[in-house]
Amino acid sequence: MGIEGVNTSSKSGNVDKLLSPPPGFEGCSKSGNVDKLLSPPPGFESQARFVLRKVQEKINRFGTRDADSFQKLLNSRPWIVHDHTTPSSGVLKPTKPEPRRLPRVSKKVVLEEAPVFNPTEEEFSDTLSYIGSLRDRSEPHGICCVVPPPSWDPPCLLGERKIWEGSRFFTQVQIFDEVHTDDPKIKKEADADSDDDDTFEKVKFCRIELGNGYTLETFKNFADSYLESHFRVKEKVLASMYSSPSVDAWPSVADVEKEFRKLLENPLVELGVLYGNNIDTKTFGSGFPLSGSSESCKYKTSGWNLNNTAKLPGSLLSFDDCESVCVPRLSVGMCLSSQLWISEEERLYSLCYLHTGAPRVWYTVAGCHRYKFKAFMESFVPKMSGEQSKKSYDSVMAMSPYALHMEGIPVTRCVQNRGQYVILFPGTYYSAVDCGFNCLEIANFATLDWLPHKEVDALHNQEKKRKSLLSYDKLLFGAASEAVKCLKEYSLSKKETADNMRWFNACGRDGMFSNTVKSRVKKEKSRVQFLSGPLKPQRMDESFDNVSKRACFECFVDLHLSAVQCSCSADRYSCLRHMRNLCACPYGKRSFLYRYTIDELNILVEALEQLKLSSMFKWGNIDCNYCASPAIRSSQPGGDRGKKTDEVMQDVEAGGKE
Repeated sequence: MGIEGVNTSSKSGNVDKLLSPPPGFEGCSKSGNVDKLLSPPPGFESQARFVLRKVQEKINRFGTRDADSFQKLLNSRPWIVHDHTTPSSGVLKPTKPEPRRLPRVSKKVVLEEAPVFNPTEEEFSDTLSYIGSLRDRSEPHGICCVVPPPSWDPPCLLGERKIWEGSRFFTQVQIFDEVHTDDPKIKKEADADSDDDDTFEKVKFCRIELGNGYTLETFKNFADSYLESHFRVKEKVLASMYSSPSVDAWPSVADVEKEFRKLLENPLVELGVLYGNNIDTKTFGSGFPLSGSSESCKYKTSGWNLNNTAKLPGSLLSFDDCESVCVPRLSVGMCLSSQLWISEEERLYSLCYLHTGAPRVWYTVAGCHRYKFKAFMESFVPKMSGEQSKKSYDSVMAMSPYALHMEGIPVTRCVQNRGQYVILFPGTYYSAVDCGFNCLEIANFATLDWLPHKEVDALHNQEKKRKSLLSYDKLLFGAASEAVKCLKEYSLSKKETADNMRWFNACGRDGMFSNTVKSRVKKEKSRVQFLSGPLKPQRMDESFDNVSKRACFECFVDLHLSAVQCSCSADRYSCLRHMRNLCACPYGKRSFLYRYTIDELNILVEALEQLKLSSMFKWGNIDCNYCASPAIRSSQPGGDRGKKTDEVMQDVEAGGKE
């Protein structure tokens, strides 16, 4: 340092001369303005502090006058820390982040009610069209309730002796006893009835354990006895205190909700209940009829029969056979059993029907507030190591919907009674509590407006390296082929059937569905153009992913449209992005498997945009030829399966005339 290089043998006063102000500023040092002159800029006083440790050692060698002068100069620098000590090793250790604390929820909070609809017989006849008409009003809430016409009264097969007494299901035990608090005394000394909004509690968790097997009959007996013991004891005590006769009525929805709020918000309340969740109707049995007399024929074929909902015309799930989302599920509840905050797999629509029993109260956060909700929930969970996360895997956060509302996250409340439907919209997070024994059946479906939600979900799964239950490309291009058939039929015959008009309205140059397909083709074109150059192209078989889904070995993205394979491993595939990591073999041994060429996909886009009728015929011929293709055959990606465009068009026109 320049200051350290000062000659220590200099006489007294040399430091003053050395550190004297520049010419023209001599008066500043005498008048005390030097402090003002050398002060740091505004806002930087505490940003650039440092210690001249070596310089301080040198000062001790100066004379008294030199040292005093130098110290006076240092004091004029406010950004220098004079009394600096080296922090101990303990101070430098990172502190463990404290989990966020939740404010006490006010009892005056009122949630917004979900819209309730009463369709006419005509409106109720077309399931998906009617649900589509409710979307604009209901999707901002994430939920709505549909009260069927009086004529809709399907028989509940769950009450038949074969299912009621014979079919067994396993329950899960929900134990609300985990309160995250640093001091166990806080849990014991908390005031249960306090209305002080300034007090804070940490979020409560619910522990999930595997329960015993029950039939519907034995589970109802247990649920009814529990309900009576939980509520009637209080009523009998109050009746004896006030010398009034006990009330025989079952608790109301408000009574159950009040208990549920205490369970979630009060650290003193501990409870254990049973819940039958995600019971497969394929093995247990559905509440809707699948076969029977002619009297129940309208219930067997109706779209409101949840066994038919997933495969209805207009539902994209009809192009996939994934049983985990296409088969309805049963939920059997008891008083205070709950479905804690969850979102449907693949962000699908859900249609829920309450067959029998007590009401269910739903709480929802709409998909438009999904990320705000997730950020809020994650703020209460401290980052844990791998071993800690495994131990807490069976614990679920039991967040009060009223606490979410106080944090600015809109929550909607919906009460579902027996014989009513509830619709959950894509991306919605929901929670629910049962008011007593009940049986609920749930089915998923996917209309065209669900495609953007699925695209986002697929990208998110790829980023997190998670497998998707549904193939986005398989659904998209399966629907595209169906759309071209309907558009061709409408162009030739002008038949305004429900299917024809559905696809006609969704396609066209500015149609939502045609734009979605066009965007996907554009992405595929870029990948093929820049990444598949050194690979040998091969046409994949139509049954490439019929038996089992093909996914990239690294990111687990779906490979319905294209894949990379090496001759060293017949069952190992990758996407174009991760083909370098597939194996150590040279590129000459690898093949690029494609389902359609880029030229063929461009023909599909033209057909969906309804620019040329010939494009519809061309795509129909391509699709038919592809269905008859052998296992895997080589082809150059630039041609139409060995035919030129003109030759293909001549064959198609001949077939169209026939």
